[in-house]
Amino acid sequence: MNGLVVDINHHRGMVAIRTPQGFSIFELMGEDPVELGDEIAWKDDTALGGNMIHNRTQYESYEVYFQNHHVSRATLRRQMLY
Repeated sequence: MNGLVVDINHHRGMVAIRTPQGFSIFELMGEDPVELGDEIAWKDDTALGGNMIHNRTQYESYEVYFQNHHVSRATLRRQMLY
């Protein structure tokens, strides 16, 4: 699966990625340098919890914690914990 970073809640470390199925949301586990517009790839679009992602824009890989997949635009802001 892959998509583009479209929202970052820096206060909570939450990141939203737009995918063909909606949005996937993960939590950063550290100070990883994710930026708006980065292209992110990972293996499974349904697995929750700890997963390795690949930031194709910055040529880096890191562990994140997936919170949800296939999130609609209508519920995105709530899922991002704003």
